[in-house]
Amino acid sequence: MTQVAQRQATLAAINTELSSRNLKTLRKLGDSSRGEIEVVGLKAFYEHSARFFTDVKFDVLFPGGKSGEFTVRFNANGSVSDGAVIVSVVNGRFAIVKQWRLPLSQWTYEVPRGFGEQVDKAQINGVLGTISIADLPLGTVTRELGEEVMKDATIQSITHLGNIAENSGTSNIAPSYFLVQITVDEKLLEGKISGSEDSMKVYFWDAATVQTELGQKIVDNHSITGLALARRHIELLPRI
Repeated sequence: MTQVAQRQATLAAINTELSSRNLKTLRKLGDSSRGEIEVVGLKAFYEHSARFFTDVKFDVLFPGGKSGEFTVRFNANGSVSDGAVIVSVVNGRFAIVKQWRLPLSQWTYEVPRGFGEQVDKAQINGVLGTISIADLPLGTVTRELGEEVMKDATIQSITHLGNIAENSGTSNIAPSYFLVQITVDEKLLEGKISGSEDSMKVYFWDAATVQTELGQKIVDNHSITGLALARRHIELLPRI
């Protein structure tokens, strides 16, 4: 077997194992002779939190040819979707979700994020674009903003901002980022603001407030990345 054929067989075998666990496959093995970390085999799967993620330890060759190991985190069901981060502009204001984050032991202020769900009862007037069905963000928006807000809402536009690596040093995870423009009855928004539970409260901030709170109240990389990407497109949104 030629070296090229052997590498192809190794990549296929690794991807078969990843696919059997519904994890995203590798695009290439890498080449240590070209300064890349080269995957040469699978060593172990760590599935203690498989509902959320799986850690995979690979046997590798580092640049220069030294053997070693490298562990990569994969999202659960990553072969279908790595989830969606949604910058939601509701009646011209940004939806910001306050929630308790156990890993940080603090309250955070974030744009909505989650995994793709059904998109029933959504009226789409704008251009949807080319995106994976599993990444569609409307189910996540409905969960975060509430069915009472979204049931009569109009989706003016959905802009796919790209798929951005969550942590390129440790993870094979790249969520889809979206900018979603929504119009809804202001009374419903007022009810949402006043009626939100303490465990997850939704605020609607203008652009100036969002800008002021970047790096202050807004400190997670998903939100900061999403808002930065949205700024490139916000002026192109349909006018209401």
